[in-house]
Amino acid sequence: MKKLVLLIVTFWCSTAYSADVDKNLLNEMLTTLNRQYIKPIDNVETVTAGLCGLSDLDGGFVVSHGVDRIYIYHNHKISGVVPIPKDVDDIRSWVNSIAKAIDNSAKISENVALRDFEVPDLIMKRMVKNLDEYSHYYSEYEYNEEEENNAIFTLYADRMIDDILYLRVRVFNKQTGNMVKQSLENHPEAKGVILDLRGNGGGMFNEALKVAKLFCDNEIITYTAGRDDENKHYYTSGEGALYSGPLIVLIDGNTASAAEVLAGGLQEQSRAKIIGAHSFGKGTIQKITVMSNGGRLVLTSEQFFTPSGKVIHKKGIEPDVCLNHIVDGQCEQEERINNEEDIEKAIEILREEM
Repeated sequence: MKKLVLLIVTFWCSTAYSADVDKNLLNEMLTTLNRQYIKPIDNVETVTAGLCGLSDLDGGFVVSHGVDRIYIYHNHKISGVVPIPKDVDDIRSWVNSIAKAIDNSAKISENVALRDFEVPDLIMKRMVKNLDEYSHYYSEYEYNEEEENNAIFTLYADRMIDDILYLRVRVFNKQTGNMVKQSLENHPEAKGVILDLRGNGGGMFNEALKVAKLFCDNEIITYTAGRDDENKHYYTSGEGALYSGPLIVLIDGNTASAAEVLAGGLQEQSRAKIIGAHSFGKGTIQKITVMSNGGRLVLTSEQFFTPSGKVIHKKGIEPDVCLNHIVDGQCEQEERINNEEDIEKAIEILREEM
């Protein structure tokens, strides 16, 4: 009897763990990244980064790659090798290699084996984090749909400064377009308008477009394009502008995303004079894909361009009148949200145009 018990215990202790690897999910991950990301994916770097997710379950894992293979180390010893396919775009080969690497890691790490259900999410997080700062992956239990789109605070203010209407827009949410329209309708006596976008980090692009429509008559405000400038989509202001008088737009180093798109469009269509500091330079669009495991993939898929085709991302908008230092011919970025001198300068310029 003792021999039987000893045999059972010995067998249990020597039985290797294994991971339940969903190859279909791995295929979905890599295929989505390769098809939707704004630039071609480097699968070697992406898979290497993804496998680094094993270290989130077991700190003994370290992953790196050479010329023709990816090395997986555990506690300073090689525990696995992932061959790099001759065709680095062969998703099926990558999936098989990743699955084998995960299973092999589970055999030498109890923690990976017991928590193998977390591995796909951890791999996906690392893969996407390797791409850019605006792409993210959220597990089924992390993603919150009710944030920016459901904002209830307007972060908006208006006031008359003599015969000039001052509009301060700190974020574009679902109320912004109507709020600006209401301000313009309530002050038909305004001979000039200052649109203050300092500190505006963006928000809902459709609301920024609504604001553009209040000031422009059938003008191109921006266009978007994905990888290799494919599938261009032009956004116009439509007809029937509510206000056609002198317009100044204030920007600073924290003016970003939809706010930059609006400022750039108004500037290039000669509809407004832009003053302040160089803007932030965030001009990409993120697409949300629901994965088969319930996770959400937020992936940079397109970017905005000014009407003339200038890239906004990492370039920003150069003001017509720089209120900051000029270095190498370009206005520097600076936070100027509470600088009242900017408003005074805007009023001075408007007086010359009124």
